[in-house]
Amino acid sequence: MLMGGGVAWAKGWYVDYDLQTQLFLDRTYLFVSPSRIHRQGDPESPLPLLFEGQFAPNLFLPQLRRGDFKEDGRETLFSLVFTPNIRLRVLNTESNPILPPSYMPKLTLQAAHLRLLHGPDKRGPPRSLALGLNVIVGHYSNGEDGCFFANQTGTDPNCEPAGGTLPLNEITGSFSTNLLRFELHSQLGFAVDPHRSSAWLVGANAFFELNSSIGPGGMSPQQREVYGDGHWGLGLVGLRTLNGHRFRLEGAFSRPFGETPHQRATLSVEAAANPRWASGFGVFARYVRGQDYYNILFLERISLWQFGLVFELNPGPRLKTDSERPPGFQ
Repeated sequence: MLMGGGVAWAKGWYVDYDLQTQLFLDRTYLFVSPSRIHRQGDPESPLPLLFEGQFAPNLFLPQLRRGDFKEDGRETLFSLVFTPNIRLRVLNTESNPILPPSYMPKLTLQAAHLRLLHGPDKRGPPRSLALGLNVIVGHYSNGEDGCFFANQTGTDPNCEPAGGTLPLNEITGSFSTNLLRFELHSQLGFAVDPHRSSAWLVGANAFFELNSSIGPGGMSPQQREVYGDGHWGLGLVGLRTLNGHRFRLEGAFSRPFGETPHQRATLSVEAAANPRWASGFGVFARYVRGQDYYNILFLERISLWQFGLVFELNPGPRLKTDSERPPGFQ
């Protein structure tokens, strides 16, 4: 009986090779800002920002799925996603305008569940529930080999004096850590029409992130003291989808822990619109206040306005086939 039940359970699952469902993952941004960027050690600082980008394509392995949200009213997903995330900040200067990039590759294991919720009498528009858990292993660095503190000479890790002191070397200082991150996501939808892709949605999320010195590129003791042992944060999101058009309002709060000196929390608010006819592109406006999120500039305090493009798109086109086997394996 156990073996038979296991076979029946397994038959409900299938592997999607064509068009994986994308939920609770990074977006790609390209934007300008009227705000200025401050760097310790730069005689021209603060300088105007020409543009900044976050390039975060989500590359899916075949996705394990059970059910179909549009047909069955419920769906469970297991995904393994590689995201070669890079942040690039370009200043409006005649020489050396590009700051050391933030390299943030990561591997995400995601479990997600979608379902339609009906009232006791099953009358009126249904509601929906989406839940997600992301377990992330990642790396964060800026590719520089300079000493971490401004009063040191040499190259990392051979810097003199060995015990440096603040301020940081924000021009060429080495910044590097490995991290383990856990994310919880939830969204509740109202007036859901899955066939017209229309709904009102409200959601919340939380994350807890730990920095690690294990492995290549792990965090140094000097960096841990001032950067901290990790970060935690909370977020709220409101979303309106109407015939495939998406309108989003999102707020996020985060702060580090285990750092000396103590750093301030960071708050961001973002509004975005992604029309269906734009094929994944949209426009957004965002305000960020707190500590700078750009690698070794984390001790700088910022108050940034950002305006530009946001990009969200499913991983690829579906390749039609009459067989249950994926294309190329007929």
